[in-house]
Amino acid sequence: MDVLTRSYDAARTGANSQETILTPQKVGNNLLIRQTSLHVNDDPRIEAQPLYVKGVDIGGKRHDVVYVSTMANNVWAFDAADGKPLWPQPVHLGRPIKPQGTEIDLFGINQLWGILSTPAIDRVTGTMYVVCWTSPDGTVARAIHQLHAMDIRNGQPVHNPLTIAANAQAQGKPQVSLIPSHQKQRSSLLLTITKGPGGETRKTLFVAFAMTHEEHDPAHGWIVAFDLADFRQTAAWCTTPNGSGCGIWQAGQGPAADESGDVYVMTGNYGVEDAQNNTARPAAGDLADSLVKLHYTPPPAPGAAGRLEAVAWFTPFADADRNRNGEDNFQDYDLGSGGPVPLPGLPLVVGAGKDGVLYVLDKDTQRLGRGSNFGVLKQQPIFFTYFPGFGIDAAQVHNLDRLFDGKTHHLHGTPAFWHSPTHGPMLFVWGENECLRAWKVDPKGTVTFFAKSAEIASAGMGGRGGMPGGFLAVSANGTQPNTAIVWALAPISGDANKHVVAGILRAYDATALDPIQNTDGTPRLKLLWDSTHIPGNHFFFSKFCPPVVTDGKIFVPTYDGRVDVYGLVRPSHAGPTPTNARRTDLG
Repeated sequence: MDVLTRSYDAARTGANSQETILTPQKVGNNLLIRQTSLHVNDDPRIEAQPLYVKGVDIGGKRHDVVYVSTMANNVWAFDAADGKPLWPQPVHLGRPIKPQGTEIDLFGINQLWGILSTPAIDRVTGTMYVVCWTSPDGTVARAIHQLHAMDIRNGQPVHNPLTIAANAQAQGKPQVSLIPSHQKQRSSLLLTITKGPGGETRKTLFVAFAMTHEEHDPAHGWIVAFDLADFRQTAAWCTTPNGSGCGIWQAGQGPAADESGDVYVMTGNYGVEDAQNNTARPAAGDLADSLVKLHYTPPPAPGAAGRLEAVAWFTPFADADRNRNGEDNFQDYDLGSGGPVPLPGLPLVVGAGKDGVLYVLDKDTQRLGRGSNFGVLKQQPIFFTYFPGFGIDAAQVHNLDRLFDGKTHHLHGTPAFWHSPTHGPMLFVWGENECLRAWKVDPKGTVTFFAKSAEIASAGMGGRGGMPGGFLAVSANGTQPNTAIVWALAPISGDANKHVVAGILRAYDATALDPIQNTDGTPRLKLLWDSTHIPGNHFFFSKFCPPVVTDGKIFVPTYDGRVDVYGLVRPSHAGPTPTNARRTDLG
């Protein structure tokens, strides 16, 4: 199966339902090894999810290709079978930014800033779309964002790059602009089909922006639309035309699209503070900490402008109502630390953010509504990444301004969604300082707890920190029973936001539970395998990046300047086989 976008599809389900090779039985029999690694020599901190395309004609031969984009503004093409580069050299898209101190990242774990977001590939035209952050002298002050279109066969440009710019103006207010030196473009690109005024379809690319800083900063959140037939910018939407802040970053997840082509995002904190450094209440028209549905109207004629507008939104809380001086700064609890998922086949869209609380809403524009009415929810909000105890109402903001066990359980990511042939629709989520949790979803919108893992992300960290939790993918062979696996990348210990820390890849049975319950009496997800089973296997965790599982392989981006490739020992054996088998043991 091709992997052309982050989390497999425009809905961002995180599920590959066409995996025929990897099964719980084989993985549970300890048959996985690290087959090879794809090495880049420009910047070790790989932030963008790798993409995978089968049967690409390169040099007159067909290759299954892994595309790796780096913070040095390079795009690499590797053979998925042997790990060798397929292009004479990577395609360089411009000088990356080399920041001074903490002008971009508070903790300085990144060396360069170039391609931060996951690109998107149009398989029909064989074109990859990439946004890079570049500067002629490497400084933040002269930074620009550029959109590139390249041929996936050879990396050659399909169009001249576009420099991204955007403006917006609220009624009676000064015009605001996208500020390249202040805008971090972490959210993955969304390529989807939109419908024009006459019902005609258009391929459209959406690019979302957050900021380098949130408070006392003039920048805003943005989504910019590009018509791909003409390769030109056609529309832009600003989250805060009256104020500032409310970036769209979603821990690297991209905007999501439903079956109709409408777009969903979740926004972050408001950026305006009063004299006491408390977050101000958002001005009318500014959508802070909101799950937002947007409708795009393509241009009615060549050369004309399109229109991108918010048509519905839900705002569960205001930063101004949160406690800044409690156990944590609860005015910094972005809803947009996670990404929304419009559930395919169901009339629902779900989302959870830093509070670890899940909101279930109707996709329908009228029923989703506009505002903070909890009556539009399909069920009352639930604690999704952790359990604080019975009888605690997640709809009451004072219950969110607490660390119930002295730890943060933020969600920095997006739940994975999968239709189980045994249990029906399911969600999987892994918050920081917590375990993997599985939930069942009723088509009417009721989400109920199913099971959790015994393993903890950043185990033993305690207190505040322990970012970012686990990043998930689900693989299954359609509706065939006993074929589904939940794959998770997480830090073994420590805080990956502040430090470069060791990571671990785990695999869980998505259907069958462990016969042993958890110590608290809850059902336990069955751990099949983890990457420490391979002697000497070690990698540094890539913050905010999920594994890519397809065609019997698992691609794991790292902070070591490589993507590790795991697969089964060949030929497969009936019984357990030690995974210290070397490549010479492969068939």
